[in-house]
Amino acid sequence: MTAPLLDQIPIRYKLLVLLGLSLGLGLLVSSGVALYSTYAAERQSSLRALHQIAAITSENMRAALAFHDAASAANILTPLHTNPHIRYAFVEDQQGQLLSQYRAQASTDTQAAAWRAQWQQGLLPPGKALAGQAASNPDNAQTSLHQGIEQDYHYVIYPISLDGQRIGTLGLQADNQAMYAKMRHFGILQGSASVLIFLGLLLLSWRLQLIFTRPILELIDRMRQIGQEKNYSAVLSTHHRDEFGELYRGFNAMLQEVRQRDEQLSRLARTDALTGLANRGHALETLDTMLTRAQRKGESMGLILIDVDHFKQVNDNYGHPAGDQVLRDIAGILQTNVRFYDLAARFGGEEFVLLCDAADWSATTDMAERIRSSVAAHVCQLSAGQPLQVTVSLGFAISGAALRTASDLIDAADRALYRAKQAGRNRSESAQP
Repeated sequence: MTAPLLDQIPIRYKLLVLLGLSLGLGLLVSSGVALYSTYAAERQSSLRALHQIAAITSENMRAALAFHDAASAANILTPLHTNPHIRYAFVEDQQGQLLSQYRAQASTDTQAAAWRAQWQQGLLPPGKALAGQAASNPDNAQTSLHQGIEQDYHYVIYPISLDGQRIGTLGLQADNQAMYAKMRHFGILQGSASVLIFLGLLLLSWRLQLIFTRPILELIDRMRQIGQEKNYSAVLSTHHRDEFGELYRGFNAMLQEVRQRDEQLSRLARTDALTGLANRGHALETLDTMLTRAQRKGESMGLILIDVDHFKQVNDNYGHPAGDQVLRDIAGILQTNVRFYDLAARFGGEEFVLLCDAADWSATTDMAERIRSSVAAHVCQLSAGQPLQVTVSLGFAISGAALRTASDLIDAADRALYRAKQAGRNRSESAQP
């Protein structure tokens, strides 16, 4: 089954998307709060400005109301046309009779009359009265100072008093275009700033996610390299001082343990457990390598097969532990006498093999004789304290035109070993014609 698409996205991009969404959501919320705060402030500012116009106009309107002078009232309202946002204004006396009114061209008579009727009937939207006064209460609708804001306009109903007595009412209505223009301007500035901030923070997030993902990617690359190349030697740099440093140190410790186990297994796969020499498999691999190199260089190499004489009698007379001790002593003699670039191996049972790299007949013959004499002169000390001397028979051959393969070389050395056994043992025979 195909993995979900989300599981196939690299972690660096997941982290970048997560940071981007978090930043975007944060900016969206902060922009929303800023816009709402600005809207609330602009509402209050618009009402405050209209309230100031109403206060000034009401001061000028007292005399006209006191003398019920409609012409003077109209002259006082006429300058309102200098404010393009005032749509309608009216002045009424104490009995609610209209004294004068002003209407901008953008407002119709029907709209003006309907709004004034709402005021007279106490039908202004509830919750618009100041200081907790209920604007929808008909009993005090004409004695209360009202101000409010709707979708298209805002208004002030301002009482006019003289010597502490209410003599009339002034109503002003203005559109919200100025407020909305400021809001649009602020929205554009806020949006532009938010986009720039988002892009800057997104770039910063890209850098920040590298801090988190680079160590993980380094670890993944190292694991992939180990899986492909089986190379356990290189370790990860532990310059980190955070949790990644602990992860790297733990990985390096695990890698070291795996490397040690791998080396141990490799050594066990190449080494004979009893004698510590190379085993048969490793000897055959090395023989192929030496033969190939010798043929490429036009040289020869020697192979010596060594067999312990009368080894069955050692086991029968002294026990298998004694036989094991004999094999270990002979292995030590081989390791002492071989050159560092030669290979001594246990070939099976009581049989050993010695691979002599870049050796001719003379060098191979000298090596075989030196080993034979060293074994004959050696005294094995058994665990019971008894001394025991054994001898070995050797057969050897060197590579050449007649012996080009590993099997040819082994067969020739084996035939020479058989002749050494037949000739009385404790001797070496060559496969040289």
